[in-house]
Amino acid sequence: MKIKVLKFFALLFLLFAFDAKANGEFRFEVQPEGIYIDNVNVAVLKKIFADYNYTEFVRESKKIPPLMLQSMPFDFNDIKSKDERNKLFIQIMTPLVMKVNEDITIERKKLFDLKSANTKKEGLSEQQKKEIEDLAVKYDVFTKMKGKERYDIILEELTEKIDIIPASLLIAIAVAESNWGTAREVKEGNALFKEKEWFTDKGIKPAKEDDDSYRIKVYPNLLSAIEDYALKLNKDINFSYFRVSRKFLRIHNQVLKGRVTVHNMVTGSPLENYAGLLNYILTFYDLVNIDESQLDSISSLEK
Repeated sequence: MKIKVLKFFALLFLLFAFDAKANGEFRFEVQPEGIYIDNVNVAVLKKIFADYNYTEFVRESKKIPPLMLQSMPFDFNDIKSKDERNKLFIQIMTPLVMKVNEDITIERKKLFDLKSANTKKEGLSEQQKKEIEDLAVKYDVFTKMKGKERYDIILEELTEKIDIIPASLLIAIAVAESNWGTAREVKEGNALFKEKEWFTDKGIKPAKEDDDSYRIKVYPNLLSAIEDYALKLNKDINFSYFRVSRKFLRIHNQVLKGRVTVHNMVTGSPLENYAGLLNYILTFYDLVNIDESQLDSISSLEK
């Protein structure tokens, strides 16, 4: 990373540190895939986005700068303008969701390498078999078959499960489940999707509920919450229809878009008319543009 980026963040720290005193220091970490930003207020974040010309999530270049926010700005809920808040939430979510899909793409490529090895005369190595078994556990794939037939079955099911989620759909779900990032669970534990953990006292206790059998899962950062929910979409039986529709698009070489797959999201949430709600969010905010975009490289931040 060129010194220009480092100087920029050092300057930001000097300019805005007084705004974050009550909440700790503004922090950032430069990684090969992007810059991770933490403990900022809205003013700092908007300044960062503006300096990298990331003022709109609809971009002519179809490139999204890899600026990854670890947690929501600590004064995010104080934004008075609903339009401003919603726009900023989409901007925050977009690079994070794209990073999750990049990682899934890497895992899918690894899967196809394993499928190719499985067709060769020499067969799978012990290490490759272990990798397949690990993926089977991760994605809840099970069979009692043995030998090559076992791996044929597992690899075929994994092909349907290990695939990207339309970015617009993930963002729309985050919107619906977190009330545009303003939910108490997001502030207390980055719990964008309010995922439940049963029969534990670890996590966020649900408000105004007598049911003490579960807690809301806490995450170290927003990216982890998105990764966890993407995995749920890719393995949970409640989302099997979504995966079937995605597989159909793949077979016909169609781009995976939220508007096409959203109608299969009829389960998986207690919210009423869930698919209709998600479709409204996708349409009103024209999130299809995000499905047509991709995460830019960190070198783009040096320009």
